[in-house]
Amino acid sequence: MKEVTVTDVKDYEQRHVDEAMEYIFSQYEGIIPKNGKVFVKINLVRDMSPEKAGTTHPAVVRAVVKVLEKYTDDITVGDSSGGKYTAGYMNAVYNKCGITAAVKDTKAVLNTDFSFTSCEFDGKTVRHLDITDSFLKADTVINIGKLKTHSFTGFSGTVKNLYGLLPGLVKVEYHSKFPHLSTFCDLLMDIEKFARPKIALNILDAIVGMEGPGPTNGTPRFIGKLIASPDAYKCDVTGVALFTQPMKMPLIRKAVENGLVSEQFVVETVKRMEPFYIEDFNRVDVMDDGAFLKLPDWIGRLMKRNLTPSVQVQSNCRACGKCRDHCPASAITIEKKATVDRNKCIRCFCCQELCPFDAIKLKKPLLYRIVRGLSHSRKK
Repeated sequence: MKEVTVTDVKDYEQRHVDEAMEYIFSQYEGIIPKNGKVFVKINLVRDMSPEKAGTTHPAVVRAVVKVLEKYTDDITVGDSSGGKYTAGYMNAVYNKCGITAAVKDTKAVLNTDFSFTSCEFDGKTVRHLDITDSFLKADTVINIGKLKTHSFTGFSGTVKNLYGLLPGLVKVEYHSKFPHLSTFCDLLMDIEKFARPKIALNILDAIVGMEGPGPTNGTPRFIGKLIASPDAYKCDVTGVALFTQPMKMPLIRKAVENGLVSEQFVVETVKRMEPFYIEDFNRVDVMDDGAFLKLPDWIGRLMKRNLTPSVQVQSNCRACGKCRDHCPASAITIEKKATVDRNKCIRCFCCQELCPFDAIKLKKPLLYRIVRGLSHSRKK
């Protein structure tokens, strides 16, 4: 069984994606048990069209379902988006993201079970996790992420996709509990550890990814790859190596430090993916704020404020209230437009991620730019 499978796909034409997916699953014979209950966990961060490259493309979802139909008739496709975890909200997301059409005339159904269970778990950051029952009731899970930049974590892949196992607004609660990128990465590793026993295969939709201010307001960028692995970290390392050094990403660096993926694998993957490296990719630089946690609170807050981007509300804000409703720190009020209390803001950038009008921009403070400039100069 291959550690990682990478295959070229020139576009989202269904027959091309189907051929690639058939090849991927042929490398992992026996991972899907016969007649089992399979949950296909996709990435639907919010209601947006597939052409914006912020969600798992429906052609990829359909291709996976068509392969799974050879093994079982019990296939459920779903996710818990950034908003409410209800039938009305999620059905609107499924429709907008093209997933309703993707499963039409297949054996798969969209998830209609919006319950969740509090599970005991001895993690580094948590002793219990609220997990969607759609995942818990499945025998086997296929985890399909989308390769994107991410303004908070640097990138989004298959590990970050598992954050969607937390139901709806519970994700806001966890952002509030873990406002620092360092501890949030610890939480993501805990969630992956909890989910790992059920996940047969992780697939990264990198046919068209996202660059710039992701995970929703960036720009689509053709990459032309589908990546798959039974190991989520190896899948993500391979994807990230297409546009930056994986060890620059705090989540991957922490995974190496915790023995979840070897540094040797990272080095070998960078060499293997070098011919496909996209030099002019618009990356998101993030700073691991773990060091802030060791400082007195007031110094840590001061350092974070001056070394991480700040939220700027643009004139095209329509005062819809989504940013306010999903702000973990309750730092946003709405009058004629959204207003951010910078003393409360924890820099999680959920507001930017969920804004449907691209009205939230991130401004890099002067000290941040100086530190980044010196860092890049030393690397050169």
